[in-house]
Amino acid sequence: MIKNSGLTLIELITVILILGIVSVFAVPRLSGSEAFSVIGARDAGLSVARQVQLRAMQQEIKTNELLSSCNALVVTASRMGGGNDTDCQWQGDRSDVVDLSDSQVRISPAQTFYFDLLGRPVSSDKTRLCTDASGCKITFTQSVSAASICLNSEGYFYACD
Repeated sequence: MIKNSGLTLIELITVILILGIVSVFAVPRLSGSEAFSVIGARDAGLSVARQVQLRAMQQEIKTNELLSSCNALVVTASRMGGGNDTDCQWQGDRSDVVDLSDSQVRISPAQTFYFDLLGRPVSSDKTRLCTDASGCKITFTQSVSAASICLNSEGYFYACD
């Protein structure tokens, strides 16, 4: 009596189908570090944005006092984080900055967000920002990969597309 110990045609097709489905989703993510760089930069930027916002919410602002750039979220093409004025007296390494000058990831648009005591985004003259339905969007790009941070008028930062 001979025992056949091979795969049937149905089993073989099922295995090929499962491998095909897995490769469609996994290979683009694993084929290069570009997508990981953009997503990693976006996630770091999200953390920094929330940190700067919390620090700004803890500062007492008088009615006629100008908003301090030390508590502002400054976004440039290669940097996102707390203000960099000499008046702020920051020393050493800062945890509230994402510096992408050594990478190919770029941030747009360049802008500065201040926050009121409730964490809502405002301009330097205390005018509310991000008030339309789409809010404000900060985009991290590297060639064809992109990831974004959105900010609504109430100060909620979240990852978006």
